[in-house]
Amino acid sequence: MAVAVAVNAGPAGEARVPITGAGALLGERAAALERLRGLSSSSAAQYEAVYAPLLVALAGYVQRVPCARLPRHTILDARLRAAERALARRRGAILPPGAGSERAAREADLWTYTVFGLALLHRLAGEFAPWSIALWSVHDRPLGRWQPQTAPRGLARVPGVAAYSVRPAADPPGADWTPLLAGALLPEVALNWLWREPRVMSVWHRSLTVDLPPEIALLFADP
Repeated sequence: MAVAVAVNAGPAGEARVPITGAGALLGERAAALERLRGLSSSSAAQYEAVYAPLLVALAGYVQRVPCARLPRHTILDARLRAAERALARRRGAILPPGAGSERAAREADLWTYTVFGLALLHRLAGEFAPWSIALWSVHDRPLGRWQPQTAPRGLARVPGVAAYSVRPAADPPGADWTPLLAGALLPEVALNWLWREPRVMSVWHRSLTVDLPPEIALLFADP
């Protein structure tokens, strides 16, 4: 899939990419979403309550920003592929490793969601580190550079923005703001679900910005 379509170029020669609604972005990836739905092994109600809202929030956030690790892919496509791979591996794993049958059964759905959520969000800020993203109004007026700390819900939520342009960043990346991002994107019902199981919540919290812990790291290993 092409990573971006230029709609015009401004004075700096940067290609403009129009802001796209999350529904349209996900609609282009309907087959991948259907696979994720099946791999989640969740009920329709559970999927709509916690899986679908995170996918919508992620798509709106990352837009069509390219993935520097995977040329010709967007961040969104790369993360959906990672989630599909991790959920497929999750089906053959007992989490946490060594848990008794009662605990494993009680926490099974939450661990599956944790694997899904981390596939989408783990160190996600690092995906933006290679890029400097400029924002533009509908009249091609520059709105400045996107700063996640001032617009934590994503570049598409900046008032008046209609398009953006991406160029390699000149400055080194700063602090990892993945926890800020995750807090903005994770649906409240999912956060409450995590809070009810402190041991799973601990894995979730520390996995956002550091190496994945041994109990789940193999589910995310590159093929």
